[in-house]
Amino acid sequence: MPIFQDNRVIAHRLGLARLLIALVFLGLCLKLWHLMVIRFDHYRELAEKNQVRTIPLMAPRGPVLDRDGRVLVENINSFNLFLYREEVSDLEDTREFVVNELDVDPEHFQERLDEASGYPDFRPLLIKENLSMDEVARLLSHQSERPELKIFEQPRRLYRYGQLAAHVLGFVGEVSRAELDLDQFKDLKPGDVVGKTGIERVYNRRLTGTDGFSRVLVNSAGKALQELARNDPRPGAELRLTLDLDLQRVAEEELGDQPGAVIALDPRNGDVLVLASRPAFDPNWFATRITEKQWEELTSNPDNPLQNRAIQNAFSPGSIFKVVMALGGLEAGIVTPQTSVYCNGGVELYGHYFHCWKAGGHGFVHLSEAIQHSCNTYFYLLGQKMGIDRIAEFARRIGLGVPTGIDLPGEISGLVPSSAWKERTTGHPWYAGETISVAIGQGQLNVTPAQLARAIGAVATGRVPKLKLVDDQSDGSDAQPVGFSLENLQAVRNAMWKVVNEYGTGREARVANFDVCGKTGTAQTISRQTREKLSEEEQAKYEPNAWFVGFAPREDPEIVVAVIVQRGGSGGSGAAPIAGRVLQAYYRKYKSQPVPGMELAAHTGSGQVTEP
Repeated sequence: MPIFQDNRVIAHRLGLARLLIALVFLGLCLKLWHLMVIRFDHYRELAEKNQVRTIPLMAPRGPVLDRDGRVLVENINSFNLFLYREEVSDLEDTREFVVNELDVDPEHFQERLDEASGYPDFRPLLIKENLSMDEVARLLSHQSERPELKIFEQPRRLYRYGQLAAHVLGFVGEVSRAELDLDQFKDLKPGDVVGKTGIERVYNRRLTGTDGFSRVLVNSAGKALQELARNDPRPGAELRLTLDLDLQRVAEEELGDQPGAVIALDPRNGDVLVLASRPAFDPNWFATRITEKQWEELTSNPDNPLQNRAIQNAFSPGSIFKVVMALGGLEAGIVTPQTSVYCNGGVELYGHYFHCWKAGGHGFVHLSEAIQHSCNTYFYLLGQKMGIDRIAEFARRIGLGVPTGIDLPGEISGLVPSSAWKERTTGHPWYAGETISVAIGQGQLNVTPAQLARAIGAVATGRVPKLKLVDDQSDGSDAQPVGFSLENLQAVRNAMWKVVNEYGTGREARVANFDVCGKTGTAQTISRQTREKLSEEEQAKYEPNAWFVGFAPREDPEIVVAVIVQRGGSGGSGAAPIAGRVLQAYYRKYKSQPVPGMELAAHTGSGQVTEP
């Protein structure tokens, strides 16, 4: 009996053991099935990551050309350092290596890691651009022990002429996290390069190509063994500008170190031939990460080199505005070309004496002579009769106080004051005495050089075009009629011809055989009363801004040039010679025999000019 009972116990225990073994075996089978079937894709991806590396192939941005097809912006190859985070075994060791051996700023390295924290580890992270050959050699010598670090040859933006046309071209930089949230950059990833300012920004989508990739088989040391797949990058599209490199060079050379701007355009279709702003910057500084020293140099300059003075700064136009006043007075029937005024050096209006720039006065002047010699007294009286609201109406009709539509970012509207504007912004009425200053282009009136160039272009052609820098835009057929009679336009054009060609204030802009019409302006930056209280040294800081705006030829105009030189003094001596040089360059290139290399003879005028 006990033996029988022992056998049953043993059999029971064997049964339990068999069941346990069966359950364990079943569990192993289920686990194996889970690994091989359910999680197959996941583990295959992990295995491939240990063997396959994806190398980004950055697409070069499209080149930028001038109107003659000459390259302004292109690409050159540079060596960039990337970090593969999934292959990092010791982050602190990697950090120490790139900081000490490859001169990577530790704060920058940490910033890069923080920026990429929300992205997959297998995505390569750009650590440093434009490595030197010494740095490349240093990393290659450690490549077997640094599989997480790779150098790739990628295109980098090159601005051939440095500062030349910098404010037109703009610059590129790595897309920021804030920009990645914008619709226009939604398809990009950290490390991608985008246009930040200028043409690079406005036409970023067109200039940006499509990146490619290469998948390669690598060994345990990260060495490529075989390319498994490749998708070549597609370069961005070419962009041809309306800008003329020869004229742009002349304008910038003439401006030199003087803060100011030059803009030249074809008034028939709005093509911008020149857009120069000084001081400028070198866009190549931004093609790689700009240094602290370079950034400090730009931001500490009180004349703000990053500011595009042609469209982002508004100035009092000074006596240039007399052209608009004359047209408005003729159109309103307040004056005729024969209307004359006696100037004895100024006039008293509303209990205040307003000076003419010429102390002894101009004597009797009719409209044409008032423009030719820039007589303030004539336009003081005309402004009194017109009133601020009619002045504002005519100014806006000719394109002042509204954007030009130029294809650049950051354009401002300027300001054409009116009684409604003052009431709305200050809660106070407009006083008649304020109109007198506006009548000679001072007071609260502010315009951009681009607006003034377009306005004088409208005087020249009778139409107000939209300005453009890319030549596949409008052909000018959508330009709006200016709304002034041909007779009145012709009267003002004749007066502007005398300004340059009959010993007027703009004779320094004269070009032989190229009927130039124009107007000078000398815009005060502080009041006469304030200026008289300052010492000579202090007065030098507040020299007037010098203006000249003109067009040529007189019949069928082809070019308009606007020049402003800040603190340049008299428009006749500070700005007109620069405009004359640009007009002469245009004439030599397009109307006369081209000169190889545009090595033009120095422009000479008829003498020193001190008038407005």
